[in-house]
Amino acid sequence: MAGRTRGFIYHYRHMRRYQEILNILVKNGFSFLIERLDLPGQPFYQRFKRGKPPQEQELTNLPGRITHVMKELGPTFIKLGQLLSTRADLLPPEYLHELAKLQDEVTPIPMAQVESIIQQELGRPVSDVFAEFDPQALASASIGQVHRAKLVTGEDVVVKIQRPGIARLIKVDLEILGDIAGIIEQRTQLGKLHNITGMLVEFRISLLEELDFSLEGRNAEILKKNMQEDTRIYIPDVFWDYTKQRVLVMEYVEGKKIAGREEMIAEGYNPRLIAETLVDAMIRQIYVDGFFHSDPHPGNLAVLPENKIVFMDFGQVGYLDEELREKAADTVLAMVRHDIDAVLKGLLRIGVIRGQPNMSSLKRDISRLERKYYGMPLKDIEVGTSLQELMEVASRYQIEVPADFVMAAKALVTLEGTIRELAPEISIVEIAEPFAAKVFLRRYDPRRILQIVQENTLQLFSTFVHLPMLLEDLIDKIKGGRLSLPIEHKELPMAVNQLRKTVHRLALSIILSSLLIAGAIMVSMNPSSFIAKYHLSEIIFLFAFIPSLLLIIILFLDSRS
Repeated sequence: MAGRTRGFIYHYRHMRRYQEILNILVKNGFSFLIERLDLPGQPFYQRFKRGKPPQEQELTNLPGRITHVMKELGPTFIKLGQLLSTRADLLPPEYLHELAKLQDEVTPIPMAQVESIIQQELGRPVSDVFAEFDPQALASASIGQVHRAKLVTGEDVVVKIQRPGIARLIKVDLEILGDIAGIIEQRTQLGKLHNITGMLVEFRISLLEELDFSLEGRNAEILKKNMQEDTRIYIPDVFWDYTKQRVLVMEYVEGKKIAGREEMIAEGYNPRLIAETLVDAMIRQIYVDGFFHSDPHPGNLAVLPENKIVFMDFGQVGYLDEELREKAADTVLAMVRHDIDAVLKGLLRIGVIRGQPNMSSLKRDISRLERKYYGMPLKDIEVGTSLQELMEVASRYQIEVPADFVMAAKALVTLEGTIRELAPEISIVEIAEPFAAKVFLRRYDPRRILQIVQENTLQLFSTFVHLPMLLEDLIDKIKGGRLSLPIEHKELPMAVNQLRKTVHRLALSIILSSLLIAGAIMVSMNPSSFIAKYHLSEIIFLFAFIPSLLLIIILFLDSRS
């Protein structure tokens, strides 16, 4: 009840936006979804149709209509759609294909607003910071737009400015989505199988980080530091004196946007070398550094003379800690070796088991997936796609894969699409296998083993020193009867709540039945009595009848839901 009440409060605070979302859903034929979820804000009479199955025409071209709705709903939902387009474990291929078409392009904001934001963030006029500022935007997305400029100190830069009011709109949408996610978990099979709220929390963190342009600047600096020894890669510098939460100023790099194979050859570049360098850099970021650019599509990449690659736009990055990198390396090596048992073990180590999967059946499904790739030349294996298929199998057995691992798979899928245009003969697996093997061997590096032994020894010594104190505390609790063992039963709160409702309704039914009987008895009494004179029996009967009727309606609606 508290969750639903909080939802109503949120919707009251953001009623205009919430009603706008409902109107767009209804306009595009999704009224059945509103009724099925019983979302607040729909007309009261429609609540009686709750549970009504959607009509056949409402399901026609559903993936395309969902994509259109998300585009119409704005930036938060566009970003959500782009994220869902990578979740092969949640959605069928036709939905993934349509959602992947979502483009984040909007009309540029006027120059007057650009100048106002820069002055608010930097505390001085545009003319005091920039000697030149091109009013024509290079690119315009829903969160920010990019302009070319020249600092008063002479450096050529690109300036990214956040759109006015976008932060508040996104926060409102995230609050509404949070409430809807809770309803989905309560009322749909999909919500019961998947941790929708947990996924939304990850999405919320990622999107709010994207609103902080200074964080994007730090992402660029981390990647620059990690890749500094690779002379084939270039990361632009950040000008921190002019970078704030809503303004990002970075070095302008004149490069050739990555295009198709023939166009790159015509421009004098080596597409195979570019593809090999790009794959090598991305695999190094994922497997060795654990900090990677998660959206390596051609729009975020450029090429300099001598086939040097420039990474741009660092709003979306991923992070894999050392433990997860090792698990991922084990799984990739197992897939390359066609070792079913090792793939199953790796999957169970990476994911979190939410249910009680049938291990024999899970192993058979992984075996079927392995047979699909068995004997296939390495150059024909798409590692990102195969990882997504593996996550799809995991989803069917309620194994929840960490969001960072999903982001790494998404980066590999995007990377495969990019290099397919440059050099389709290149195999990511062939390049990834040595890196995976390097991560695997690093685990057994004597220096690392020695470090782990030292850390564990110090921890063991600390525990041993405090052991008498811990034992004494435990004995005192036992003697004083203060020792308690918390036991959680996931279904118990739901069962207790249902039992409480049932008892309350039973008690109410008994009271109303008693009043109805009392009223009937009074009606049969002597008409000259005081009760009959003032119609007390009719009043008692009426007060009992109306709540009884409402109780019958409530029970009927509950039985339908």
